[in-house]
Amino acid sequence: MDPNRGPRLNPHIASAPLYTPGTAVEEVAARYGVAEVIKLASNENPLGPSPRAVAAIRAALPELFRYPRIADDELRARLAERLGPAIGPEHIATGNGATELLALISQGFIDEGDEAIICPPTFPMYEILIRRRGGRPVRVNLTVDYEYDVEAILAAITPRTRLIFICSPNNPTGTIMTQTEADRLMAGVPDRVVVIFDESYLAFVDRDDHVKAIDYVRAGRTVILLRSFSKAHGLAGLRVGYAIAHPTLAEYLWRSRLPFHLGSLALVGAMAALDDVDHVSRTRALIIAERAKLVDRLKALGLFVVPSQSNFIIFRPGYDPQTVYEHLLRRGVIVRPADFFYMPEFIRVSVGTPEQNARFIAALKDVLDVLAAGQAERS
Repeated sequence: MDPNRGPRLNPHIASAPLYTPGTAVEEVAARYGVAEVIKLASNENPLGPSPRAVAAIRAALPELFRYPRIADDELRARLAERLGPAIGPEHIATGNGATELLALISQGFIDEGDEAIICPPTFPMYEILIRRRGGRPVRVNLTVDYEYDVEAILAAITPRTRLIFICSPNNPTGTIMTQTEADRLMAGVPDRVVVIFDESYLAFVDRDDHVKAIDYVRAGRTVILLRSFSKAHGLAGLRVGYAIAHPTLAEYLWRSRLPFHLGSLALVGAMAALDDVDHVSRTRALIIAERAKLVDRLKALGLFVVPSQSNFIIFRPGYDPQTVYEHLLRRGVIVRPADFFYMPEFIRVSVGTPEQNARFIAALKDVLDVLAAGQAERS
């Protein structure tokens, strides 16, 4: 198409980076002829979806010819019951995954020239969505220990600042913002700035000092919390997320979304998953136990590992991450090079089942031995 004669394109959308997903199992199986591929790249639930959700979805299949409900009142009411005191359905807005809510937030608060603070290395969709709106991402990097630099964040606030993105546990580092750090941050942030606490991985935290950001909602602060059914509930394929905020902000997000934003299967699956407490408990117990073992095994290989409070671990392989990644693909193991996540020297691996983790470590050790032997031959 001739750019001088074709339709006018929004330059911010046309130049925004694209999101790069993890490699698919089918692609690896076809390319390398591996009979059994394990995917430890996208932080998916190693136990699979909530069994109650699967049963509810099967029961709902005959009704697929009908439009889903526009209202999500029942889902929001059930969420509010589980979120505790002073949180009602009016505090909640649902979305087609937490990513849609991020898009609605950017759409609702960022105009051309506005600023939003992000803290790399972090989830790249924050920057992508800011740039699509013509906004300016202001980077306040994590510290050398991959912690939030609260004083630097506060110092970066200007009259053009509209949003601050805090991902805790953070993707891709797995590190957290503590309650003390969050209280310092909130004490210094003006009410005109919306603080986004992305808590998509909250279910896997076992540290008592993690920020309880929902208390800021109860206190009427200008914050939006984001959570997801993708991880602990194992419903990544359904795309259901939700925001928790002051009713004024929640209603603002409702007004921004499209009708029928959640399909009927997503609605019934999410509601059933909320009742599947056993599945979430088993997932959490598995992740916390296997995460510790995986960290120890990676360290035993002599690798630098960032301590994680999530269902993934990031480590420095000691060789070119893309090379290590490709060698692992040939062995039927999919991980995620972290260059897209602002960490070009690292690889992120999801915590899997004991069998998957053992296979990953064995494959990684084999790859590192092969690369070391090749390096020795060249020297």
